[in-house]
Amino acid sequence: MPGAGPRALCLGVLLALTQSAFAHPLYLSGTIGSAPVLLMIERNDEALSGWYLYLRQGKQIRLEGKVAADGAFTLDEFGRAASQKTGQFDGRIASGQWTGTWRKPEQQAMLPLRLTESADTLAGLSGRFTCATKKLDREFGYTYRHTLTLQVSHGAVKAFDVKRGETGTHGEDQACVIALSDMSQEKSDAGILLRTHGSSAAETGPRCTIRLIGAGDYLYVQMGDWTESGNDCRGDDAAMYCSPRSFWADMIVNRKTRACVSVE
Repeated sequence: MPGAGPRALCLGVLLALTQSAFAHPLYLSGTIGSAPVLLMIERNDEALSGWYLYLRQGKQIRLEGKVAADGAFTLDEFGRAASQKTGQFDGRIASGQWTGTWRKPEQQAMLPLRLTESADTLAGLSGRFTCATKKLDREFGYTYRHTLTLQVSHGAVKAFDVKRGETGTHGEDQACVIALSDMSQEKSDAGILLRTHGSSAAETGPRCTIRLIGAGDYLYVQMGDWTESGNDCRGDDAAMYCSPRSFWADMIVNRKTRACVSVE
């Protein structure tokens, strides 16, 4: 910014940090029928895109749709094949509530849909959560291990350590590791937000963000942010958190049972 003084530069940095803290997809939690679900939706004018999952299963399902000026919305869900439509949402948005129905293509039977836009900052969350998952991929010969340690006191993160690694049948190892010492907790309007330090306050490139989202009996641990280019938590300008061929997966933690599921 030609001719900008120190005050203007500081204000610009502060504005960028504030905007990044509140830039995220729209988080919706609720039920389809009686099954608890979480949706992450990006809205661009009337266009809607994102994904959802059943919190007991942890398998992401892609969504594409649109919303009208009066709040009426439609969302189509797709399977692994880009053109394979597997379900349809229809409903209306009013005061942060998304209500309507879900049904399979070419079927008349419907399930009620009830979703609420999340504004829960988890300020009342306290507890210690430790869990681990293990998955064997027989097709490609890899074993995936995912572990989480999280301690929170009245919304303040006191301990956080997450690791995800894969071991091949020939002994090759890849891993991702990140801990609270790499991050700072920042103000958030949805869930608890952690962000890596980076090399300087004026950094313009993406930093890794980890967001803890409350969804009923569940905590969703989101590694990175798919709406921000380059924010995949594999590294930032100051450090690498993953080995070259490794990558993160999100995690779902049941707050009551402390069991967890890695997201696919």
